[in-house]
Amino acid sequence: MESRVISTSEKILTLVKQKGSVSFTELEHSIDDSYNVIFLAIDRLVRENKLSLHREMSEYLLTSSSYQETGSLSEVNSH
Repeated sequence: MESRVISTSEKILTLVKQKGSVSFTELEHSIDDSYNVIFLAIDRLVRENKLSLHREMSEYLLTSSSYQETGSLSEVNSH
């Protein structure tokens, strides 16, 4: 299971770095893995400060930590 989480984490990180930010809905359609593995991978990346997860309207967005440091987002980690 740990190897699947690591593999999924790498896929998520690559996708977010390519796009700057990714909604959770978009992520679900882009990553072919179970919700459990996706959630574990997101949790891992957020705890390692590689990604940030925040809510914008009714959607959750993932952004890379380096993207946020530029101040490009108005709301960061407020929820």
